[in-house]
Amino acid sequence: MNIFESSNAFVKQARYLTTSLLAAIVLLSGCQPNGSLSAADDAFSDIAPTYIEGVADAPADQTIATSVTAHSCQNDLVVKAFKSKQSDRQVKGCGTIIKALPDDNKGSRHQKILIELDGVSPKQTLLLVHNIDLAPRVADVSRGTALSFYGEYVYNNKGGLVHWTHHDPAARHQGGWIESGGVRYD
Repeated sequence: MNIFESSNAFVKQARYLTTSLLAAIVLLSGCQPNGSLSAADDAFSDIAPTYIEGVADAPADQTIATSVTAHSCQNDLVVKAFKSKQSDRQVKGCGTIIKALPDDNKGSRHQKILIELDGVSPKQTLLLVHNIDLAPRVADVSRGTALSFYGEYVYNNKGGLVHWTHHDPAARHQGGWIESGGVRYD
């Protein structure tokens, strides 16, 4: 390896570490990303959307599910965003699976899970749209399975949806996750 290759590798590693550190600071500070959804996100107004991430896909062998502890449920943020018809909001919540919908295989592949939010009256459903090109597939999606999530809320009149439930390998968007059965899928 010559000096140029060695310094190039060092620069790439330094950029990766800097980006990771900044992403962690944003996550821990509770900051929410600003920015609007692209025209492609308008497809989310239906229950079976196609969404193409604006980032490069990571190889499947670089993402693994990890064991975690349970997080507190904060469905009030989801309900507030739904009632005020707001989108582009980072939300955390929990619910029970109603149905696993067929995967969306157009563009980036997405696992779609329809849930009912826990502790919400009147009942409210929410569609989780989980990128399985960037994160592992949620293993147990049987009806009645409890799960929690963190991602970006997008309003629609059916209760809304949450996407960005995965890491962003380009570190341009706050990462999210889905947890089920003590396993985090991010």
